[in-house]
Amino acid sequence: MGIADWRVGNAVKDTLSDSDLMKMKPFSFMGIGFDPKTFKVLKTVIEQGKIKVEYDSTKDGYAEYDYATNTMLLGFYVAGTFERTALIVHESVHAVYDVAKQKMSNAISEAIAYIVQCQYVYVANGPGKRLSSPIAKKDSVFKYAWSIAAAIQEGKEIDKLDKTNLLSSISAHPYYAKIATGQVPTDGVPGT
Repeated sequence: MGIADWRVGNAVKDTLSDSDLMKMKPFSFMGIGFDPKTFKVLKTVIEQGKIKVEYDSTKDGYAEYDYATNTMLLGFYVAGTFERTALIVHESVHAVYDVAKQKMSNAISEAIAYIVQCQYVYVANGPGKRLSSPIAKKDSVFKYAWSIAAAIQEGKEIDKLDKTNLLSSISAHPYYAKIATGQVPTDGVPGT
């Protein structure tokens, strides 16, 4: 493991140790549950080397979880900002579901990851610090995920229209439009 991989590995483990994660409330979306307590398990899986964390310069500020290789790829060395820390949280959601071999569509997987990402920002920075994008189709995803995350954190019922709009926004998002209806390739993580 190179120094870059060591640095990004620490960024992920530090994020997964953030006490704000435990302030997030569990929820269910389209019949699939999420509990932030799973982040502690994920941290252990990473520490055991069952999921790798690597620096990838081609990601240039972004991140991705690769199901085929059980690897989280980061295009930055340190989180440094709430946006990057929240992005690590987002990708960690995908890793959690890979460990669990949870079957779902790509649209639902992304919806849950965006909701959790927004929940994290909500608890860490307050309700006035919504994630956003200057690209309308991307910002639409943040808008509806934020609304759902806020409802969860405030103990309110999730608006059914927000759910529908979030899934529609993901289906129109430039990264997910072609794959939204397909199944997430969760195949599990050996040794977990």
